[in-house]
Amino acid sequence: MTTTDQPVDVLLSDGSTVQLRPIDPSDAPGIVAMHSRFSERTRYLRYFSPYPRIPERDLIRFVTVDHHDREAFVVLAGDQIVAVGRYERLGPQAPEAEVAFVAEDAYQGRGIGSVLMEHLADAARRNDIMSFVAEVLPANGTMLRVFADFGYQVQREYADGVVHLSFPIAPTEATLEVQRGREHRTEARSIARLLAPRGIVVYGASATGQGVGAAVLGHLRDGGFTGAVVPVHP
Repeated sequence: MTTTDQPVDVLLSDGSTVQLRPIDPSDAPGIVAMHSRFSERTRYLRYFSPYPRIPERDLIRFVTVDHHDREAFVVLAGDQIVAVGRYERLGPQAPEAEVAFVAEDAYQGRGIGSVLMEHLADAARRNDIMSFVAEVLPANGTMLRVFADFGYQVQREYADGVVHLSFPIAPTEATLEVQRGREHRTEARSIARLLAPRGIVVYGASATGQGVGAAVLGHLRDGGFTGAVVPVHP
């Protein structure tokens, strides 16, 4: 879990790596840029309205948090913000907070919501927040699954065209098992390309055909590997 301003590497469900860190006021341009890449559907599902641009007042509030009653994390691919998640306490000293997150379209369905949920819940517990609430449009099936699949005991109530969710965020055996399963799957996918490469470079393959490097090269050549093999001689 991240407890400093320094980014931490996290694995997504497809095995790719992104970075996560607390939001900073200097992230305002990056948030605007990410918002500009949202499809109309993504903006509507997140904000319940077209919301074509972020007003200056909202932008300042989005990127300015106290890391106690209000917290937010950004997810970065390279130097580009691709997702953001936040919670906001429901009143002074309240044990509940509202949680929300959104990822740009190209990064949806890759497990970012689950990653943000883990880090937000951890930060909230450290600040004496015991439960989360969320409002989700019924059409936002992906977001509803994130909450349902995390292992929390989620209570649902439908009113005024919105699904209202509430759930305690204390770790349980079910939530820990979900997290362990996600970690195992993402770690396996992250090394899949090493186990099934399209090409292999062999360093130290002697041009004389002798030695360990040459033996490795021979096994690759004769063992049925169909990708590119590039020997690099001393």
